[in-house]
Amino acid sequence: MFLKKACFYFLAVFTGTFSLLLLVSLLPRRWAISYQEDDVTICVNQVGIHTNIIVPIQHNIYNWQQFLNLKEIGKEPSGNYQYLGFGWGDRDFYPTNPSQFQEIITLGVQALFFSRGSVMRVEGYPELPQNHEIHCVGVSTANYLNTVQFIQNSFELTPQRQIILFVRSEESEASYYKAEGQYSVFRNSNNWTAEGLRKANINTPLWAGIPQAVMFHVSRNPQ
Repeated sequence: MFLKKACFYFLAVFTGTFSLLLLVSLLPRRWAISYQEDDVTICVNQVGIHTNIIVPIQHNIYNWQQFLNLKEIGKEPSGNYQYLGFGWGDRDFYPTNPSQFQEIITLGVQALFFSRGSVMRVEGYPELPQNHEIHCVGVSTANYLNTVQFIQNSFELTPQRQIILFVRSEESEASYYKAEGQYSVFRNSNNWTAEGLRKANINTPLWAGIPQAVMFHVSRNPQ
């Protein structure tokens, strides 16, 4: 009897919490969306359960080649990219991209509650990717540089201020680097994306734990 009651209460709390989070994900952080100078474009795309911030490599505001070696990115790196996509996630789940149900559950639970660390995923694109949902927003120079600084601060650096390659993807034009920050049920890859977008004054959901919420609110920003 006690076990049944405990299970019932646990299920009720879980269902109620999840429903509340879904409701909060529909609410924007700011109701009044302000227009800003369209000096550079920041894009966001959704790939599976993850979202990524996509920025141009070379721009008169900032050149990412000052921070990254493009030939270090991807399975067959040529460095011939025009855009970079940045994502942040758990070091065991994110690079593995598990497909088997048991592996998804095992690595997923470990990532949410017992993460061993985080990684930055960097993917090179010759042009803006259109094979997944993507939304772009024009931002001012100052706000773009705020996001650039946020992304760079997410990388773990050596004492010589160099980024640290973790592993290259065998399936895409992406590489993973050691990152700062602790992945958890309270801060996942989509929360990270939303944090980076807010640095550029882009409106995001009140709770950004699911990719659909991030994409929906980005699409509501002035294009």
